[in-house]
Amino acid sequence: MRRFCQKMACVVNAFILVALAAALYMDRVLPDTYSVVAGEQITFRYPVTMVQNARQTDARVYASPGNTYQMDLKLMGAIQVKTVEINVVDRKVVVVSGRPFGIKMFTDGLMVVGTSDVPYNGTRVNPAKEAGIQVGDILLSLDGTKLLTNEQLGELVDKAGTTPVRLQVRRGGNIFSATVTPVLSQGDGRHRIGVWVRDSSAGIGTMTYYDPNSGLFTGLGHAVCDVDTGDVMPLSNGEIVQAQIVGVKRGASGSPGELKGKFVQNGTMGTLLSNTTSGVYGVLGGRTEPYTQGIQMPLAMSHEVKVGRAVIYTTLEGDRPREYTVEIEKVMLGDATNGQNMVVRVTDPVLLEKTGGIVQGMSGSPIVQNGMLVGSVTHVFVNDPTRGFGIFAENIQNNAYSALNRIQNAA
Repeated sequence: MRRFCQKMACVVNAFILVALAAALYMDRVLPDTYSVVAGEQITFRYPVTMVQNARQTDARVYASPGNTYQMDLKLMGAIQVKTVEINVVDRKVVVVSGRPFGIKMFTDGLMVVGTSDVPYNGTRVNPAKEAGIQVGDILLSLDGTKLLTNEQLGELVDKAGTTPVRLQVRRGGNIFSATVTPVLSQGDGRHRIGVWVRDSSAGIGTMTYYDPNSGLFTGLGHAVCDVDTGDVMPLSNGEIVQAQIVGVKRGASGSPGELKGKFVQNGTMGTLLSNTTSGVYGVLGGRTEPYTQGIQMPLAMSHEVKVGRAVIYTTLEGDRPREYTVEIEKVMLGDATNGQNMVVRVTDPVLLEKTGGIVQGMSGSPIVQNGMLVGSVTHVFVNDPTRGFGIFAENIQNNAYSALNRIQNAA
């Protein structure tokens, strides 16, 4: 009997350890905040249930849009995982797109994309590097003059001659000053500080949706980044234009494919407002008819996205999107970054034949499941073009609200 009791105690202890480890894992992978549509409930794939928080008034009191309350997540209804915040929201209905669009954007300041030594007095020097300027820095002003273009920077530096100039620089979230002394280049007879900068960017992407109530649109599902540094381009102003797909470079393992597009002349149709890690946002205006038309669908909350069949809307020719089948293979509810909320695999034979799977330019293609917009395509797996990442529509929408709030506050 004693031996039996010892064995049972070992089994119980092992079960407790496994349960505690599972609870710690759930605490890490499950988010701290959820949005739930008024009148609906949250369900989990995991053996986790929501239980009324003992310190919280009955949740039914807060079941109207705009309210917030707390619930406890418990493993198997008994082991505490964490306390989470529940935001009650209205179900947003948007116009699902999938159309290509062109992006023209100017940076807020000048992004340093490289440094180059200047030939001076029989040697080579780099005044900017010596002053601490690095690739990825944003040059905001020179001697108090706001920097707008690379040509302007060159003219101001040459005009200063060998007199030290004061640059205001942004690096990450910090702004500091750097004093740089230009030198006379023996190469072209102009005064230089030894940096290459970028003031603008342009490209083709896919629009995810348009919100007819606010006029906001979103696309790409990820930020516009500098091709040299990989850093997010700081947006000063920009516009979107109508675009057409004129060709496809098929993707293969180790060689990402690409949608080849062209801007439509006189096709300006909106203003860019934000360039964020969840996509670009703006307001439509002007020649917008093709982009405001489409299928209206409800927007899904992240916890409603399931592993299984789905479709994407994307354009492989001209400007009209088509529906293609995909499989959502993995859903990551935690605070995933860089648009990595789900793994999507292309299963449509037509799309696989034409593109090999996901290619550049398809970023922003809306993902639809069970009649709801659940997210958009963001990145392709370089070694497997049939697979890629997607971002939740809820995350895109949350950043859309932030963009709209910035507009209203600025006004």
